[in-house]
Amino acid sequence: MNIRQAKIEDKEKILNIISLLYLDIPHFVWNTDPFVTAQIQNNEYFVIEDQNQIAGIMSLRKRKDKIHIETLAVKKDFQNKGLGSQLIEFAKDFAKENNFKTLQAYSFTQYQAEGFYKKLGFTALTYSGEYKRYPYNCFEIKLTN
Repeated sequence: MNIRQAKIEDKEKILNIISLLYLDIPHFVWNTDPFVTAQIQNNEYFVIEDQNQIAGIMSLRKRKDKIHIETLAVKKDFQNKGLGSQLIEFAKDFAKENNFKTLQAYSFTQYQAEGFYKKLGFTALTYSGEYKRYPYNCFEIKLTN
């Protein structure tokens, strides 16, 4: 397994994987070409490779004093192999290397990802969010050096 910064040449493969996350929500931007292009150009997108192909993706954004996982997806053929967990471990290390003490993740409730994040040490925050009337969960983990 190899995790690396995404390149613009990876964009079509990223868009293909991110289509797994599409929800029929007005102004759902996370799977659009301009949004993904901007995140790649801002060095916010990472890919995990397995068997010489991109098997999963993750976007990390720095906001104030926290790193946020905005997108995380693994191709169906590669699910249940621990790649999502490896991406989370990478995010933790990335946050620590950049002197952040908190890693947060957001996930629309339809994705049913609460068990995944809790298994990896995140706690569900007492508040949740809403985007265009669609609720999402907020998860957080405190990082130590």
